[in-house]
Amino acid sequence: MTSPDKDNPATSAFFADLMASIMGGTMIPKVQIERIVGPILGFFLPQLLSEMWKQTIVMMSPEFPIRKARLDAESGLVQHDNQSTNIDWLMFNHTTNELLLVELKTTDTTYRAQQSEVYRNVQKAIEQRQSSGFLVEELRAIQQASQESGKYRNVHVLLARALGVAEDQVLPRLGQCAAARIVYIAPRISKPADWVEDSRNPWLSFSDLPNQLMEHPHGAFWPILRQELVALDTLSRRERNGLSAITDSGRNYEGLLRGRDELLAHCRLHGSAIVVGWMNWRANLPTLTSAQFDARTYKWDWVVNGKGAKLEKNWIAGDVLLQHLK
Repeated sequence: MTSPDKDNPATSAFFADLMASIMGGTMIPKVQIERIVGPILGFFLPQLLSEMWKQTIVMMSPEFPIRKARLDAESGLVQHDNQSTNIDWLMFNHTTNELLLVELKTTDTTYRAQQSEVYRNVQKAIEQRQSSGFLVEELRAIQQASQESGKYRNVHVLLARALGVAEDQVLPRLGQCAAARIVYIAPRISKPADWVEDSRNPWLSFSDLPNQLMEHPHGAFWPILRQELVALDTLSRRERNGLSAITDSGRNYEGLLRGRDELLAHCRLHGSAIVVGWMNWRANLPTLTSAQFDARTYKWDWVVNGKGAKLEKNWIAGDVLLQHLK
């Protein structure tokens, strides 16, 4: 069988038409674009991240299983079966000797804090144990209990291949891996205001991904895929429902403040004349960490002649906020 010629205009036209057809599913109920686009993006993903970060990153396995029993135990629950949840892509950074737990979202409504917490629990367990070897042990436990043990056996083969070791060396090799990075690839519009972003937990919108892939053998097709994905960065539920993007008449705030410094400066300047959007602030403000405080984007509005309706519990006066932060 001959491979399609990437330099053939007809081949590029086919891929462009294919992607346009796939992305048309964003306007069809029950069509899960993530499941369709995921394998295509995954095909480019190791090279994408390698070129972005100038590091050597390889794919270990898509849909890597995480044993629920350990996650439930960490939450205070008791569970003794081998049911699993899955990471969209498990990857390995050979340059930094760390795992990448990569999650894909394609709409503004599918991010779930509970799912993010699963990843953070895995990240925390790796750091506390100073080892990722338990992931291999759990994979074996799931394999032994599964009627599709051959598929889990194949995942183990993929891990060995990605690490460049014999199969019996996967466990000791991952035992030397003591760190993990959580990477979300998702529409910019879906990024939660309280997402704590740092080098360990980057959020990549589709427009953050590089325009070109120089080293991938099929990099000529990447700009076509990226162009379709970037359109998701601003596609909101309002637009899918035939409504315009939020305008001044449809929002309840005057502007946005990015991070601690902008917020404090604005509160010091205007004090009680402004309010700051803070969901259930009486309960949540005391528990906010310094990193979360720095990473957030804050809505603000004028007390007099402000925009739209507001729930008092979700808005705090500028001077009151300053008092709480002393």
